[in-house]
Amino acid sequence: MEFQIESQSGTIRVSGDMTVYCAAELETALLAEVAAGNSSLDLSQVQEFDTAGLQLILLLNRELLGGLRITACSPGVRATLELTHLNKLIVAEAA
Repeated sequence: MEFQIESQSGTIRVSGDMTVYCAAELETALLAEVAAGNSSLDLSQVQEFDTAGLQLILLLNRELLGGLRITACSPGVRATLELTHLNKLIVAEAA
């Protein structure tokens, strides 16, 4: 599966995959969104997530000088972030 990106009110919503197969295209798109002033990620619709996706999150956090916020994430993304102790990037999700 491929990915889709939408942005609204400072939040970038990623749907689909964040894997090595689409990492280069996804990196370009996400960096453009960050350059446009977006600083939050909604990853609730991410289906596949691997270390390339994790590297993209680290890259965005570095670009934002540690200011990246993940407002929602899928169970797979959450598990990976918890395993790597990056769950501190997740802000309280709406109930």
